[in-house]
Amino acid sequence: MQLTLSGLALLLGAVPVFLSSAYEPRLARVGGWWMAAVVLLALLDALVTRRVARVEALREVDAKLSLGAANRVRIKLRNRSRWPLKLQVKDSPPVRFRTPERMRSLSLEPFGSGEVTYVTTPLERGDFTFGDLYLRGRGRLGLTAWQRRLPATQEVKVYPNLVEVERYDLLARSQRLTEVGFHALRQRGEGTQFESLREYVPDDEFRSIDWKATARRGKPITRQYEVERSQNVILMLDTGRMMRAQVSSRPPGTAGGEPLPMSKLDHGINAALLLAHVAVAHDDAVGLVAFGSSLHCFLPPRKGRAQIGRLVDQMYALQPALEEPDYPLAFSLLTQRSRKRALVVVFTDLVDADASQRLLAQLVALRPRYLPLLVTLRDGDLERVARGVPAQVEGAYQKAVAGQVLAARETALARLRARGVLVVDVPAGTLSVAAVNEYLRLKNTGRL
Repeated sequence: MQLTLSGLALLLGAVPVFLSSAYEPRLARVGGWWMAAVVLLALLDALVTRRVARVEALREVDAKLSLGAANRVRIKLRNRSRWPLKLQVKDSPPVRFRTPERMRSLSLEPFGSGEVTYVTTPLERGDFTFGDLYLRGRGRLGLTAWQRRLPATQEVKVYPNLVEVERYDLLARSQRLTEVGFHALRQRGEGTQFESLREYVPDDEFRSIDWKATARRGKPITRQYEVERSQNVILMLDTGRMMRAQVSSRPPGTAGGEPLPMSKLDHGINAALLLAHVAVAHDDAVGLVAFGSSLHCFLPPRKGRAQIGRLVDQMYALQPALEEPDYPLAFSLLTQRSRKRALVVVFTDLVDADASQRLLAQLVALRPRYLPLLVTLRDGDLERVARGVPAQVEGAYQKAVAGQVLAARETALARLRARGVLVVDVPAGTLSVAAVNEYLRLKNTGRL
């Protein structure tokens, strides 16, 4: 039994009576009876409330939650007594979920029902468990407070960000993709299949000019190509040590809020899933290679929405490990099992010169049969340290090391670009949009 502020104030009302007993001894007995009466009323309040405060609660949450997205949790409550109740409800989401507010208040009419909701954001993929529900209310007389735990353990699975995929579809249907930075796919452009001839305009590339048609008509004529509809896109996910680093970013679709710390692999998986969804929507076949020091999974390129489900199931279990990625093994498997020309999108990171040199050798070897695209994450925290003004000697050392790491990274990326490898190097918050836009650009220009 816990006394409320009202009950405590009533109990402390006996203190002035006891103090007055210094002048009138008989008041000490009055004070004692006062306190005894309050305690008796409090006990009565607690006993009556315990009998009448009957509440049922049920948590409703999706069995599949999205990584890095705000997932809504609903708790439904029903008052099984003939007395109105004012309750505080507290849930127990997993520790690795960010839940700003998990305490909610509501009032229930006699035999009435109600619900409370809150949002929680998972920071890791995998299997997690919600704990029990806790209810807190006041007694009928308002002198005591009661608390009750309701068993409500519930298993959930955290998958890559399915919410971002649904958001993309919603924006596409309402033709608002450009408002959030996505580009459009033109059905006519510079591709590989001839479509028609038209007059040259200043924005056209010189290589698209049809010189025979130009000579016949006496004015510049451009060949117009149709973008091929069905092509292969292979996603390669590095799960090695470089992808364990935590990078903070704001949730997709939000302009504010506290940044969410997630591993580079998780950011890469979210971007890869959205890219796969867009590619399938444009009738391309999508495959997956996940690797660390060994091969984790290989999905051959396939079309259709069913392939997205297969990709999600494979990505769900991937976790970064403290191991060196075996690039030769992964790329050798790719060239052996998928011989058709494809856009190969590699999600990895570059930290040291040795790793970048090994990756460079493999990516360059893919050309010209494949079109390699490297997708990496810039570390905002590291960049802030390199740009900052140190206040102490230790900060100066940190600034120097950060500058060296960033310089080595830029050198490695420049070497890749010089050898014909396409590179997307952006902060975590814009990774998905940048990867999708690069894919659409390559489709528009017929590079696949």
